[in-house]
Amino acid sequence: MRYPFGLVLDTVKHVAAKKLQGERRFPLMLWLDPLGKSSGTCRGNNDACNGAPMLSVDDCIAAMKECRTPIVSLYGGEPLRYPEIATLTRTILETGRHLFLCTDGTLIRQRLHMIPPYTNFFWDVKLDGTQNVHDALANRPGLFAEAIDGIKAAKNAGFFVVVSSSVCPKTDVGDLVELYDHLHALHVDGYFLLPHYPHQKLCRDGNAQFHKQMHAKFREASERLGDFNLLISPIYLEYLRGERELDCSVWAGPVRAPMGWSSPCSFVNSGYANTYKDLLDKTLWENYGRGLNPCCENCQCYDGYETSALLGMNPKAGDLWKLLTWQLSGGLGERRNGARRI
Repeated sequence: MRYPFGLVLDTVKHVAAKKLQGERRFPLMLWLDPLGKSSGTCRGNNDACNGAPMLSVDDCIAAMKECRTPIVSLYGGEPLRYPEIATLTRTILETGRHLFLCTDGTLIRQRLHMIPPYTNFFWDVKLDGTQNVHDALANRPGLFAEAIDGIKAAKNAGFFVVVSSSVCPKTDVGDLVELYDHLHALHVDGYFLLPHYPHQKLCRDGNAQFHKQMHAKFREASERLGDFNLLISPIYLEYLRGERELDCSVWAGPVRAPMGWSSPCSFVNSGYANTYKDLLDKTLWENYGRGLNPCCENCQCYDGYETSALLGMNPKAGDLWKLLTWQLSGGLGERRNGARRI
């Protein structure tokens, strides 16, 4: 199995129920940003986020009730600096939802005692390369070693651990191969490859060149990293390689920040909606997506396009079989030597 069976079953039931009810747009994964770091409302790494607004635990629970999804992700800066992180994670997990906590890994060992190793909890550690590469990109010497120490502690305590790596035109895929070989020895359970989003606007030729480079980079990544337990669907990966088109469905992966629901998303944030229903009903979704908005031209984000892939928004014959065989061919914590490449 590429993901735990419980997560897959809960997701399939959720999607099937929504489609049977005839809902056109519905959430698949809720992104909670309790510190407000994703929307630029808070800067720096201080524990109290320098006095900037934060979501309370009650705010987070209210968002979950408002936007019912089987999967929740805590992200934005360093969620482990959130003062009530233990209460928040336990409360989310006790509802039966599957929780990914995105972290740079440096505080895992200090916070490990706060969270029991639930089978529906995942540490999601950000690593963009081997030690020299990762530390240089983050401009923080020693960050890689601290993250690896956190991963070891989490795995020894019985947790699921996944790793997210950003991919840009300059990414050295060979370095990622070396990194994943190292992580495989630590029994890391899976890997997300996330496309880089350049915030600066590019000219038409610049856009074309950027996408050409990104397509080539993901073709190389598919070839050289396909034996590992990659946690991005084959349909989304086809899109990243430039082999098919997908529409953005970022409404299925909404972000709840201290100021409200990021509208339309955290990358192209033109404001905030008061409720998730307002986000759905009052956002002119026809104005967002590649070919529709200049700010969206270089976006290939996971919460916009992977959600489209999983929801079957741009279907092709054989997609369901691809997803099924992809899920069954994976291996949590294993490198599948000789496995079918995706």
